[in-house]
Formats: sequence, C-alpha cells, structure tokens
Amino acid sequence: MILSIYKKAFAVLMKRPVRLWGVSLLCMVLAALAGIGFAGIPAIAFIIAVALEASMAMIYLNSYRTGLAPKTEYLFSTFHKDRFLRVVGGMAWMYLWVFLWSLIPIVGIVFGVIRAYEYRFTPYILMTREDVKPTEAIRISKKETMGYKGKMFGADIFATLAYLLVTLVLSAFGAIPYIGVLFVIVNVLLGIAWGLLSPLFFGIVAAAFYVEIHSHPAQSSAPAPAAPVTPAPVLDAPAAEPGAAPAPAVEPGPAAGPAPEARVEPETPAAPEAEAPSVPPQPAFCTNCGASVQPGEKFCTRCGHKL
Repeated sequence: MILSIYKKAFAVLMKRPVRLWGVSLLCMVLAALAGIGFAGIPAIAFIIAVALEASMAMIYLNSYRTGLAPKTEYLFSTFHKDRFLRVVGGMAWMYLWVFLWSLIPIVGIVFGVIRAYEYRFTPYILMTREDVKPTEAIRISKKETMGYKGKMFGADIFATLAYLLVTLVLSAFGAIPYIGVLFVIVNVLLGIAWGLLSPLFFGIVAAAFYVEIHSHPAQSSAPAPAAPVTPAPVLDAPAAEPGAAPAPAVEPGPAAGPAPEARVEPETPAAPEAEAPSVPPQPAFCTNCGASVQPGEKFCTRCGHKL
C-alpha cells in the first residue's frame, strides 16, 4: 500500500510542482505574517495558522483526487462564515489533545506522535462533513485511522530515511579528491529540492491515505447459510406378521362421478402501492467551478462552494 501511494503521490506532485509549491509558500508566508502581526495576541495568530492549514490540506486532497492545478483562492476556503468557527474549533480541539497527551512524563512524546496520526484525518472531516461537530471530528478520525497508523508512520519515516541514506552516501563520495566536488554539488541540490518539495509530498501522501481508505467499501457480513431442509420420511405400510391371514382384496366399486367444480371467488385487485418520492441525485460536479464532487460532501473541495 505504501509503495502504491508513493507512486500516485509522486505522479500528482510532478504534474503541478511549481503551482503547488507556490500555494504552499504563500500559506507559510501568510502564517508567518500572522505570527508577526499578532505577536501580542498569539491566539489570533494560532487561529489564522490552523485555518490556513485546513485549507492547505484540502488543496492536497483536491490535487490528489482531480489532478487539477490549485488556485490561490482555494487557500481561503476555510474562511467562509458557515464553516470558519467549526473548522477552527475542531483543529484547536485536536491540537489541545495532542498537547495534553505529550505532557505525560517520559513516554509523552510517544503518545503525542500516536495521537497525531490518529487525528490526521481531522481537517478533511471538518472541511467535507458539515454535520460533524468540532469535538467529534477527532473521534471519527481515530476510528477511520484504526489499523492504518503504522502504515502512515511508515510512509513518512521511509521517505525520510531514504533521503538521509542518500545524503550520507553522497557525503562519503564527496570526500574523494577532485571528483568529490561533483557529489558535494549534487548533495546540495538534493537538499534544496528536499526542503522545497518534501512538505508537498508528505501533504499529498496524507491526503492519499484518506482517499484510499475511503475508496474501499466496507465489507458487509455475509448472510448465514440456510439450514438444509430434511424431507419428511415416507412411512411404509406395516408388513404382515407371519402366519396371519392375508388381507381380503377390495373389490372395485362403481366409478365415481366427476367431482363438483369448486366455486372460484373473483380476485379483488390489490391497491397500487404508493411510490416513494424520488430523491434527486446529488450533482457529480460543483455548480460553481465544475470540479467533481464525491457523494455525501456538502462543500466543494476545490472552491468551497456549498452544494
């Protein structure tokens, strides 16, 4: 599963690397400006940062689903009046619990990491399911990530370890006289590429896990097989006891006349069943921007338009 997600995430990243990097850079700049501008009021800076994080998560999700280039206005999809307080409240609730679990002595960092992976789907749930309460999003995320936390952690750690391994190899080759300069240059370029693209790659990988987990339908329990029906045994006539007189033969009587015809009552026509009111199907595309819409979503994952 991890290798499959790596391939899909890398393919999505290579389609729009510059566009995704530009939107991601704008997100980081806006978050930094909010931290500087509201240095005296850290709560406001935190609210802006988590709102931008939720919007960026939806950009990664939409890029993985559709492959379309993200637009700058998508970065502000969280700031709609009908979702801002609910999304920000849910994100703040998530970070509060991660922080509280991290305060446990000695093993707090371990529990903090575990809770961070359990609550990873929280921004997607808050942005796409308006019926979910802010405090319920982490519970739903915990349920949906059950059995996948190890795979998500492995997907993150494998890519990081691979980068570190390549860096160590290039550093070792860089010690070779004369030609070692080429390996040093390659190592520097690799570090720059990793710093620019790794946040995008990991963001797409997280969105990929959300999509892939939800793309597998829940397996319904198969109905229990019906018990075999044993036919009733046919009772044979009792055998005659030895020495007993044979049963007298029955003489055929007069032929019976035709049986009287049974009176057939006219059937009363059944009342026509009332047809259930047809529910108009949910549009497969957003009426505002034309992006594809998944069943059950209340908002467009591309432009944030309410469906």
